[in-house]
Amino acid sequence: MRDHERTGPIPRLSRVLPRKRGRGQALVEFAIALPVLVILVAGVLELGRGYAFAVETSDAARDAARFVAGKTASTNGPGLGAMCNLITADLAAVTTNITCPTQVNHAPPFVVGTDYTKPTAGQAVVAVYCGTSVNCTGSIPTLYQSEIDVFVYYGFSDLNILGGGITITGSSRATTSW
Repeated sequence: MRDHERTGPIPRLSRVLPRKRGRGQALVEFAIALPVLVILVAGVLELGRGYAFAVETSDAARDAARFVAGKTASTNGPGLGAMCNLITADLAAVTTNITCPTQVNHAPPFVVGTDYTKPTAGQAVVAVYCGTSVNCTGSIPTLYQSEIDVFVYYGFSDLNILGGGITITGSSRATTSW
């Protein structure tokens, strides 16, 4: 027999395979991370919606203040009814539930419950201070360059990710030309 020959079975080279430690580790990490990521994405989407509603309410308040402060051909100011129609048109994409307008007899800040009603979810409430004018129509001799303050309060209803029941405020101040 030769030296290099053996009589038994040929020994195999045993490969050491890595043990499959943590087979479910990736699954557990995914199960923990997924709800956090879903809440994060939903929160970002709700924040974007809230910002869009804030822009709409701010734009509506600015348009209304500019409109009421301007002079019309028939009267010295367009009045609250015309302003309400403009705000309703501005907020048509946001809501059709608009309480318009609540006239407040003092300059801002306005107090919820006292000066205006708190808006419910999806409702817009408009509060207006017309200076010394009764209904924002004014007259040239006595009310020249009066202050007009328009506040639009919107009841934002989110998915309770940001706390739910948030009132978004848009406001604008203008000086009348009448």
